[in-house]
This record gives sequence, C-alpha cells and structure tokens, in this order.
Amino acid sequence: MTYRNDQDDYKYDDDYADADGQHSGGQIVQQAFDWGISGSILAIIILTVLYTFFPIDAIPDFIPVAGQADDIAAILAGGGSVSFLAVLRFVLRTRIGRWGCLIVITLSAIGAFTIFWLLMQVFDSVL
Repeated sequence: MTYRNDQDDYKYDDDYADADGQHSGGQIVQQAFDWGISGSILAIIILTVLYTFFPIDAIPDFIPVAGQADDIAAILAGGGSVSFLAVLRFVLRTRIGRWGCLIVITLSAIGAFTIFWLLMQVFDSVL
C-alpha cells in the first residue's frame, strides 16, 4: 500500500508495491495466494459447468430422477467450494484470521486422530 503524487493529488494505490516500487516478500506471497484462489475458483466454476452440461457423467441424465440428482449435487458441491474459497481468501488477509485457521486445522486434526483411534479400538474389540 503506497501513496503516490499525481499533480498534488494523493491517491491510494494498492498494487502490492512499496514506496520505492519494490515488492516485499509478504506482499508477493499475498498476491500469489490471491491469484491461486482466483484460479481455483475459476477452475471449479468451469468444471462444474462442464460436468453439468456434458452428456456423459456418473449417472446418465436419461435416468429420470437420479440423472438430474447427480447434476444438482455437482452444482451444490461447486457452489459450496467457491463460497468456501471466497471466505477463505477474505479470512486469510488478516493475522488473526490466519491464526484462527491454524487453530481450527490443529483442532480438526486432533479430533480426526481421536475418532480414528476410537474406531480402531472398537474394531479391535469386535474382531
């Protein structure tokens, strides 16, 4: 974020460059992250549209209910993924958002490990 002088009029310039026009490491990472998320969103939208309108898919469309149900499921999954990535891009712009994501990922990993361990104990006792 820099300010530049255009005929004595200061304008806000958010092009990831500092006052000398140089890019800092953190700003380059943020720009790459933004481009990566944008590319992922675009890819998800394109793949969802292709799956929905392509005649060959998991369940053919000529099967009355199931053929349309898998297309609807693909649209809902694509929409959910795009929504998640849009929120993720917004949340990860702040330091507290990054820490929050780290905490959620850590707690999720602990929970997944605990559930896996409990299932292993149940299967060992049954078998």
